Amino acid sequence: MTIEEILSKASSVAIFGHVRPDGDCIGSCLGLYNYIADNFPNVQAQVFAEAFPPSYNLLNGADKILHEYDGRDVDLAFLMDTPSFERCGANGAECLKKAKFTCNIDHHISNPQNLCTVNFVEPSASSASEVLYFLLDSNKVSKNTANSMYLGIVHDTGAFKFSCTSKRTMTAVGDFIDKGCDFAKIINDTYYTRSYKATLITGLAMEKCKLGLDGKVVYSYVTPEDMQRFDVTPMDLGSVVDTIREVSETEVALFIYPVNGQYKISLRSNYIVDVNKIAGTFGGGGHAKAAGASTSEHPDVVIPKILKLIEAEL
Repeated sequence: MTIEEILSKASSVAIFGHVRPDGDCIGSCLGLYNYIADNFPNVQAQVFAEAFPPSYNLLNGADKILHEYDGRDVDLAFLMDTPSFERCGANGAECLKKAKFTCNIDHHISNPQNLCTVNFVEPSASSASEVLYFLLDSNKVSKNTANSMYLGIVHDTGAFKFSCTSKRTMTAVGDFIDKGCDFAKIINDTYYTRSYKATLITGLAMEKCKLGLDGKVVYSYVTPEDMQRFDVTPMDLGSVVDTIREVSETEVALFIYPVNGQYKISLRSNYIVDVNKIAGTFGGGGHAKAAGASTSEHPDVVIPKILKLIEAEL
């Protein structure tokens, strides 16, 4: 079935992404939302997503997002950029279990590809936003829809510098520009800028950086006390791992920070190490070059364990 066929059979739609939504999660959710609003006026669509960076509010429809599923019945539920029901945010798993029809649009290699009634999962794609774009009728994609998917692609490709960027990715971006996408503003305001408080704690994380495995790994962490000192939330720390990744001659970047009483493990690799495999050891996952997990152990305890896993991969 095509997206057009799926949407033509629905009168009510709920759209969900993953916990702690990033740019691709919100971009793909709002890309689908705007496409429905533009082309299916008789379909009532609602995005449910947890709190996200304020800079994403430049996307049309961001102000209409509800942060928690309200129990409504829908004909059709979408699961965007999410490889498991456990990772679904805003209590969306409840809706996905009872919806008449469900559709998963994703690009995580850890996705089992059988979560929903219909599953469009492309592990080779840069982002869920890229997968979504090539499922839509490009002639019906508006500027608002293009803006959303462009933001998603920008964030999951590291502003086009990650190896997941392909000719197909750039074809989509070129199409978005042709549709009037605010490409310069989106990449600057949502990717290359951060708040003053986030800048300060990023500086602390950089100051605490250490090298491991003969300089092949750069790692750092912050504590709950650090976060309290700088008055920041986990949302302010999402890009830190990509900042420490800039240390030259390193293969893996590791950053650990507190989230909801546990520690979030963020991993990035450049060429060799499959960090999805390492994250899987801790019950997490993601992509070969970008993955994450959670742990209840203090960073001083878990970092040596992760370094041993990276050493085995190297």
